[in-house]
Amino acid sequence: MNSADATRLRTFLAVEVAAPIHAALVELKNELARVASAVRWVRDDGLHATIKFLGYVAPTQLEAILQTLTPLVRSFPAFTVRVHGLGVFPTLRRPRVIWVGLDGPELPQLARVIDQGIVPLGFPPEARPFQAHLTLGRVQGPRGWSRLEEALKARWIDDFGSCSITELIAYRSDLRPEGAVYTKLWTIPFEESRRGVPDGPGH
Repeated sequence: MNSADATRLRTFLAVEVAAPIHAALVELKNELARVASAVRWVRDDGLHATIKFLGYVAPTQLEAILQTLTPLVRSFPAFTVRVHGLGVFPTLRRPRVIWVGLDGPELPQLARVIDQGIVPLGFPPEARPFQAHLTLGRVQGPRGWSRLEEALKARWIDDFGSCSITELIAYRSDLRPEGAVYTKLWTIPFEESRRGVPDGPGH
């Protein structure tokens, strides 16, 4: 970060899964971490699904984003996602990111609404298609990968259940040697859903 960024905040927009599913993902992450490998595992509070990475943003610009997105997000119905399946970006042969999948058509729709909504504020639309996921860890090198790959394949189609997604969250991300530290800046609730779904594994 250069001097011009000194007052800017490294920020992104995300959604969170329900507490029981979050706990199950923490357990999975801890299990995988017991396999000695060159992976930097995400902190427990970092298990969220990023919708839009904003980069370094001035506080005034962040306020403009909040004002712009509030009417758009408030009119977006709350929805349900299924959390299941493990994966690796870009491929198992060239692993960089280990993730858990999120299924539901509303997440890509939400990403498009947000993407298009803040274009007038100077944020270019994403060039790549949106793929909903929660990052578990980032691969730093090949050490121990063969063993970890086997552990991943053993959990490849695990299902962690379904939960309601009820709000959009803006996070500040502070990069530190021990990993990124996340702070909630603000939230925007979605329109209330009329269809209630139990939040947790097995539903």
